[in-house]
Amino acid sequence: MPDARPVVDLQDGLPPWLAAFVLEAQHETDTLRENGAEQAAVARLALLRKLVVTAQTYLDTELDAAEAALETGRCEETIRRAVRDGTIPDRRANPKGRHRVRRGDLQKLATPSTGRYDPDADAQDIARLRRKA
Repeated sequence: MPDARPVVDLQDGLPPWLAAFVLEAQHETDTLRENGAEQAAVARLALLRKLVVTAQTYLDTELDAAEAALETGRCEETIRRAVRDGTIPDRRANPKGRHRVRRGDLQKLATPSTGRYDPDADAQDIARLRRKA
């Protein structure tokens, strides 16, 4: 008999960790349902749907450069520069208005890990810079 259970609709733009959490929770909900806990499964799916809708609403909120700077701990000019260079899409309606960005797009400002800190290489770079001066 095919399973016609409703599933939580994962929309684009959700952080990967949240999508993974919801998928794992859906798998656990399947286990509840297989073990006869239908009411618990229905309640759990309702909560997961609320979680996804709330997260999507939060991530879709538009912020100006000052608000985005506060949220990321960066300066406003960093936010504006990211908009100008295309790292973050500009969502303002008026091209002469203030920059507007989607909260969910701010994760694009996160710098990827460059690996372990190498003090020897750092010392060599400093010595090289001092020799040039």
